[in-house]
Amino acid sequence: MGYSRGQYAGAAYGGTVEVPAASGAPIVDPTNPGGSGWTIGSAITGSGPYAGFAYGGGGGLVRPASGGISATPDPLLGQVRLSAWWSDAPYLRVVRIVKGVRTPVRGAYPAPVTTTTRRNRCTNPSAEVDTTGWLSGTNTTLTRIVEAAMPAGVAAFRLKATAAGAVNATVPVALPLPDGAPCVSLALRLSAAPSGALTVSVAWRDASNALLATTTATIAAGSLTGYVNRWGRTPVLTVPYPGLGAGAAAIATGVMTISVAGMAANATADLDAVLIEGGSSSGDYFDGSTPNANTAWAGTPHASVSTQAGVVSLVDTEAPLDVPIRYELSAPDQPAFRAISEPVTLDSGGRTWLTHPYSGASVVVTVAEEPDQTRAISRGVFEVIGRARPIAINASQRQSSSASLTVWTETFAERDALLAMLDDGTPLLLRAPAELGHGDGEWLSIGDVQYKVVGHGAWEHTREFTLPYVVVDAPPADDTLAVA
Repeated sequence: MGYSRGQYAGAAYGGTVEVPAASGAPIVDPTNPGGSGWTIGSAITGSGPYAGFAYGGGGGLVRPASGGISATPDPLLGQVRLSAWWSDAPYLRVVRIVKGVRTPVRGAYPAPVTTTTRRNRCTNPSAEVDTTGWLSGTNTTLTRIVEAAMPAGVAAFRLKATAAGAVNATVPVALPLPDGAPCVSLALRLSAAPSGALTVSVAWRDASNALLATTTATIAAGSLTGYVNRWGRTPVLTVPYPGLGAGAAAIATGVMTISVAGMAANATADLDAVLIEGGSSSGDYFDGSTPNANTAWAGTPHASVSTQAGVVSLVDTEAPLDVPIRYELSAPDQPAFRAISEPVTLDSGGRTWLTHPYSGASVVVTVAEEPDQTRAISRGVFEVIGRARPIAINASQRQSSSASLTVWTETFAERDALLAMLDDGTPLLLRAPAELGHGDGEWLSIGDVQYKVVGHGAWEHTREFTLPYVVVDAPPADDTLAVA
């Protein structure tokens, strides 16, 4: 059963053998070059248990809301680090797929999501394609400018004053927002210091398009000098909802305008990286093209709302060694879709690990020798009067292996860690290099433990542990390894 040289060594884990690949080209996280990419499986019809996921790529793919999973092996710690996200999901589920067998990842089935999904409500925040949705106001010429290094991409909006006075433009955003008052920030560059303020205003209207009220938020003229001939990001400006009296018509729509007063003739105000969020905002800009894997456009790129899903960091301390592993992510609000990581392999480096299921603690041990194993069976042999041979009655299946494992720890720290892991009697996971034939790992229920010094004095670091064990089923899942 040496997996590195046996039947699974040459299997095409990304193709039709064991785990067929999902639809579409792999997506990668540019901020995590060492992590795996992933693909998205979409819903199709069928009768099998996995027929709802188009792993084979038949037909067109409709990508769901922002979701993905990236796996990064850490051989020195004997674990795989996972980053997973799915916009608006209250929790995530992650399973490990090895040789076609699907196992929930401990601490990640489910894994709660504690970070709210952010939304940039500006549907054209950086003029990367055109100026669609923006409307120039009086005394203003609106153009798209291109430079090598802009705050977001290579383009920006330019508002040029036809004559001395204010420049203004209408911003593409659907108001009112469902999650609170609009909070606005943007990158700003001025050709000259204006004598007036920068103002973000919203004209609130009812269903008949009658004006109800106008609310504003401003940056005083004295605070705009720092933006002259240089890009800078404005503070977050919160434009409040109007306080309407009892019986007033309900707000149906709103029109947002950005203006800069007191501009000289032909002076310009350049705007880029416009961020509009509801309720509150950190001012940290993003859109669907931001080079982070957890951001996405909700519709047409550069012409729709953007989302930034909260990332959940997880650790799989029970990943098998030296075999290809995939991870599958699902979210409760989109059950017909799965994000599936590209295969990764956790290299054993010749090391053998013992791992506690609930603390996630792992210790490298040296196995002194392969133990003699016993697989008992319950049976009875009965003599029958008048027959030469007795008859046997036995159970339908042998019990799992039992043996006594001798392992060494090489440092006092490893000794103490192993003693702590053994203390509560919970079964431990033995993961050995694949070529040693222990499969993907064995759960050992360990009996009375003996350990002694290897050498002639107490100062010797090496300790020899004798661990009598029975192979058992994995302990129940626990969520203590999920880290927000």
